[in-house]
Amino acid sequence: MAQSIAVPTSSERTRWQRIKQNHLWRYLRRYWGRYVFGLALLTVAAFVSLLPPIIIRDAIDALDQGTTERALLRFGAILIGLAVVESGIRFVGRWYVSSSARQIEYQMRGDLLWQFMRLDRGFFLRSRTGDLMARATNDLQWVRDFLGPTFNELWRTLVMTTAGIALLLTIDVRLTLIAIAYLPFISGLIIFLETGMERRFMEVQEQFGVLTNRVQENISGIRSIKAYAQEQAEVRTFSGENNEMMRRSMGFAYYAAGFFPVMIFATGIGTALVLWYGGHDVIDGNITIGQFVQFNVILALLTSQLAGLGWIVASWQQGSASMGRISAILEELPAIDDPVDPRAPSTIRGDIEFRDVTIRHSPDVPPVIDHLNLHIEAGSTVALVGETGSGKTTLIDALARLLDPQEGAVLVDGIDVREWPLAELRAAIGFVPQEAMLFSESLRENVAFGRVDASDDEIALAVEISKLSNDLEQLAAGLDTVIGERGISLSGGQRQRATLARALVADLPILVLDDALSHVDTHTEEEILEGLRGYMRNRTTIMIAHRTSALASADRVLVLDGGSIVEDGTHSELLALNGVYARVYRHQQRVELAEEAGIDPQDIAPELGVRE
Repeated sequence: MAQSIAVPTSSERTRWQRIKQNHLWRYLRRYWGRYVFGLALLTVAAFVSLLPPIIIRDAIDALDQGTTERALLRFGAILIGLAVVESGIRFVGRWYVSSSARQIEYQMRGDLLWQFMRLDRGFFLRSRTGDLMARATNDLQWVRDFLGPTFNELWRTLVMTTAGIALLLTIDVRLTLIAIAYLPFISGLIIFLETGMERRFMEVQEQFGVLTNRVQENISGIRSIKAYAQEQAEVRTFSGENNEMMRRSMGFAYYAAGFFPVMIFATGIGTALVLWYGGHDVIDGNITIGQFVQFNVILALLTSQLAGLGWIVASWQQGSASMGRISAILEELPAIDDPVDPRAPSTIRGDIEFRDVTIRHSPDVPPVIDHLNLHIEAGSTVALVGETGSGKTTLIDALARLLDPQEGAVLVDGIDVREWPLAELRAAIGFVPQEAMLFSESLRENVAFGRVDASDDEIALAVEISKLSNDLEQLAAGLDTVIGERGISLSGGQRQRATLARALVADLPILVLDDALSHVDTHTEEEILEGLRGYMRNRTTIMIAHRTSALASADRVLVLDGGSIVEDGTHSELLALNGVYARVYRHQQRVELAEEAGIDPQDIAPELGVRE
């Protein structure tokens, strides 16, 4: 089973924090001017929000001394004016910060996708699709919230707390020290929560990736699930993973929810002490009633800000953990990458050579390809034959640099493929896999996927050669029919022919057919091969095939066994040799005859003559 990307251990934490900071700073510095301007406005708004308590103080003292109705109206108008000014300034400041966070989210999402495009196949084999989707969606959203709303509130809390305490000190130093006596306790609580919340949120996000992967597999594999009546089994499996998600989420929620009640309790005690000692100060004439009210209004503002620290700390930890998960992808180095000094021929002929190539999928297993030497001349057609695991697809993967050999070299036109720019190498190879991959767009767009500038005539020719034209009448809008996710509305044979048409439209010097007609009936396959003969005449073609018609059409047939070439020759030469190829060919011939007759292949006599 594919594994999630590893979460760093505590011993790696210092390096991990540096990685997160470096990636985050790389995005933040693009918008530092907007952030500075936005935070400056928020600072002004915070100071403006501390002016109403002063107005309230003056109003109450004026009442105590006997004021006029006009004075009260003036105080009220000033309060309304301050509220309007503060709201306007805060709106603009928050917009600058939050819109910058949106821009960072946009750029980070683009960078993630580009990184996915760069990473090699091995990365995706060891990663869960759902986990990668979670990082590119859910984690990215938490980072955006951290850089936007959380940043706004954190800055406001810092400014309000600093300025508010300074203002309280101007009223009564002793009363201020009593009011903020609980702050050291709050600091300790934050430190305690920080150590647990990030780890728990990381666990939540990891499980969210598992759930996303499970849903993605269930949806994409719904046909198999229904065919084997496994709906209830999948529901039970999902229920177990969903329960684990709930358990982890509740563990995080306990930490996040516990902060607010503790804050209310601590600030409540502080407020009670302020009322007691502040009341005595008023009685003793140390401060006026207006100052006492001003002190309590400011204290209430600070209390409301500090009470929001629970949400800020939780969001901070969520954003920090999510940034770490995103950084893990951005820090991943592809095993297959462009060379430092790339080189490629100006004109690609398609001459291919495997020079003493050895390939292992892991160090502790026997090689899939063992010191193989092979030269395929430009313009020739070669068929690869062998049992499952004999190394046929591995050879193709090495040609396209989906993997690199541990020993030896693969050369195209005399240049090691490791020296080619990846884009140029792969752009020279038209690849038609056994499992066709189509996109949820129109059939025309899928056929033109490799060459979006292809003309209608070129598309029509490719559709005709692949015999996809035979099925266009069955489709509601012909080539303009939207075929659904992964081409689900098409049959297996139709998908394969659409993928073949895509490679033909690309018109590349090297064509690779990896058992690309396995879902096509024998008669249609013979028609396709007949049409392909003219197309393949001027390009190098490698076929992994089992059907007799495909094998007989090749200029040269190679038989692989145990990662080595055991037979090499033309179709007729290998039949006359009466070795491995002859046995494979006769067996496949019996299978095809049985398919045509609708009987069991075992019922076809083994001594049946071979059709040459």
